[in-house]
Amino acid sequence: MESLPVFNNTGAAMTDHIAPDLKALKSTGHALVEAVGGCVAAKVILGHKSPSTISAQTSISEPDRWMNVRDLMVLERHAQRPIVSEWLVERHKADPDRVRRPLSIEDVARLAKESAEAKLAILAALADGKVDQLDRTTVAREMRELIAVASEVLDAVEFGA
Repeated sequence: MESLPVFNNTGAAMTDHIAPDLKALKSTGHALVEAVGGCVAAKVILGHKSPSTISAQTSISEPDRWMNVRDLMVLERHAQRPIVSEWLVERHKADPDRVRRPLSIEDVARLAKESAEAKLAILAALADGKVDQLDRTTVAREMRELIAVASEVLDAVEFGA
């Protein structure tokens, strides 16, 4: 059921002042809640909010109430789809104000450095025949750094100046 717009005393809809991106973000939050079965199901999954709070956090008519990142993450994991995260990434890629840069020789050096550091972290973790929590943390950090650099280089390839 679609809700009717709420109007202020000037006749303008109360949601007219909300930026289009924020309206879209509210809509994707609502789609995420629907993907897990609605507000009551989301309440069961999250375990700490009422269905009315969840509804308000995803409603355009409640522009000052937002779902926190942890709750979005939990619901996306349950939905097995990155509904909000995917929209955020696509929005970022489509941002016309985003800094565009060309692919450069420095990208090769950055990729080589991060790749070598990730490789060395993996080799160090395997050296004693057992991978402990410290090894996992180190390898994960190095892999994230490699992924970040690779992502920047990919952006330069796909969206570069």
